[in-house]
Amino acid sequence: MNDIRIDEPTRFWSVPAAAGQQVPAPRAPEASSGRARLVISRGPDSGTGITIGMPRTTIGRGRDCDIVVDDVTVSHVHAELREEGGRWVLVDGGSLNGTYLNRLPVDAAVLADGDEIWVGKVRFTFRTEA
Repeated sequence: MNDIRIDEPTRFWSVPAAAGQQVPAPRAPEASSGRARLVISRGPDSGTGITIGMPRTTIGRGRDCDIVVDDVTVSHVHAELREEGGRWVLVDGGSLNGTYLNRLPVDAAVLADGDEIWVGKVRFTFRTEA
């Protein structure tokens, strides 16, 4: 498992399809009024928390994404998490295999604490932070 502190905002995260992949260096953050966290619930780093401190966070296979998922079933820019008016919204990025929220395909949906997000073979649990 990577040596990452989960109590600090993560600017760039890599979720490997297999153990042993290196995590790229962090990118500069944008300001965000609210914080949320994704907890990997299925994948090699299961149980690891990723703090989302940016108002717009991309998830995908592309190296320019904020959260990189190394999985061939994940699109280059698969989905986005957006903070809009104090709420977090999951938006599919036009992915080939779809983005799933609580086992249902979504184009866009407001997130609630405990929601499960599926991106390729990786599962995240969405958590809000006070």
